[in-house]
Amino acid sequence: MKAFGKQVLIQLKMDMRDKGTFMVFYLVPLAFYLVVGAVFSSVNPLISETLSAVMAIFSITMGAVIGLPPTIVKMRETSVFRAYKINGIPNLAVMLSLGVSAFLHLSIVALIISISAPYIFDAQVPENILGYGLIMVVFLTCSVVIGLLIGVMAKSQGAALMLSQAAFMPSLMLSGIMFPATMLPEALMYAGYALPATHAMKGFASLAYDMPTDIGSFTSLGIIIGILILALGLTAYRVEKITRIN
Repeated sequence: MKAFGKQVLIQLKMDMRDKGTFMVFYLVPLAFYLVVGAVFSSVNPLISETLSAVMAIFSITMGAVIGLPPTIVKMRETSVFRAYKINGIPNLAVMLSLGVSAFLHLSIVALIISISAPYIFDAQVPENILGYGLIMVVFLTCSVVIGLLIGVMAKSQGAALMLSQAAFMPSLMLSGIMFPATMLPEALMYAGYALPATHAMKGFASLAYDMPTDIGSFTSLGIIIGILILALGLTAYRVEKITRIN
């Protein structure tokens, strides 16, 4: 356990030193939060009710789905996984350290947004803080695991970028974080129900802000957990397959 803690600490330092990772985890999400938060709160004051949750979902999705996969592909291409294996460190342990590191980075960003939004943009404070935290942790974990899955599935940096965008853009446009999902064509609206971001938004609205939604908060939470378990199983299977090949 001590060795794993050291590995996570090393990974955190590596992430902070990597300009691309630092930009995707911190700079871009926080810049987007400040700019778009100002626009949204001016154009549509009603969005201030859930602005903290909206910006947190965006930041988490971007960091996990776009920021994490390139790191994993790069480690595979440079034989870092093989070096770890030679030194007796399983690939699953390396992946776990990457996931924990990403979780911590994105938790910091989400916390910054959640604390500052009520002061900067007069965003509504969640009525149920514990519910807000529960949805945040489960969605963050699910997003990180999806990022890990994309990283182990992609065979090149280009493929990782395509898969990341294929997951990120629908999450941005179909989940209801940019505009109400009811404004979408019916087919796209129902397609959005396959996305964790959609259920995170509904979970925040229902459980944290006590707003009416078409799906109950615990149903949304259960769907996110189901997606998390599926992605986790696929990631573990793919990592074991890569380990056997190498």
